[in-house]
Amino acid sequence: MSSGRTIYKMQVIDIIDHTAGVRELVISAESPAEFAFRAGQFVTLHVPHEPKPALRAYSISSDERQKNGFRLLFKYVDNGVASNFVWKLKKEDTLQFTGPFGRVFFKEPPSAQIVFLNTGTGLSQHYSYLQSKKDQYPELKYRMLFGVRNEKDIYYAKELDQLTRDLPDFKYEYVLSRPSENWKGKKGYVQHFLSEYDYQTIDTTFYLCGNGGMIKEVKAQLIEKDGFDKAKIFAEAFD
Repeated sequence: MSSGRTIYKMQVIDIIDHTAGVRELVISAESPAEFAFRAGQFVTLHVPHEPKPALRAYSISSDERQKNGFRLLFKYVDNGVASNFVWKLKKEDTLQFTGPFGRVFFKEPPSAQIVFLNTGTGLSQHYSYLQSKKDQYPELKYRMLFGVRNEKDIYYAKELDQLTRDLPDFKYEYVLSRPSENWKGKKGYVQHFLSEYDYQTIDTTFYLCGNGGMIKEVKAQLIEKDGFDKAKIFAEAFD
């Protein structure tokens, strides 16, 4: 495992703008040349800033078996120091990171059903789990609700569609909080649809990532109202 104290110099090898407010960086390790992490972990980007670098944490969205770099998803924040920096980057620019950090790992041995609830770029952590574990645990029942604001904020559909082909029982749906009148899918917030999952009779693990309010509401429903085992709920909040 990489040392959290080591400062890694890495190069931007690709920039993908999924929406006006979500950018993905494909990053290659340069010095040291190897970077090891576990699915669910995050890195800290050292953003050039005076009088000292601003440190910002981002979940890795890549397969943990990759040892020479990773992918990160960024949400644009108005007047954000990190956002302004990331949206000015070009290919071949050099970045500095420390990490990996975090201990919200994929529980093994896994339960029969895995439910992912995420919002915004909280998808990163869950996509890393799926990419990293799909070959090892292809038989599990995987379900995902992905919350975004409207149709223009939808991204990663191609990547998630590929997972439905890679895994025999993976299904995902977008949940839009402010959709247009033409939207035919789920409307509202991901926490509104817990009742669609049979987590009382099927051995289930929940992974929550994204909006802190969503995580609080889901935990209240599962633990306080349903008596669900809190040891089977893993959460990482960031807004």
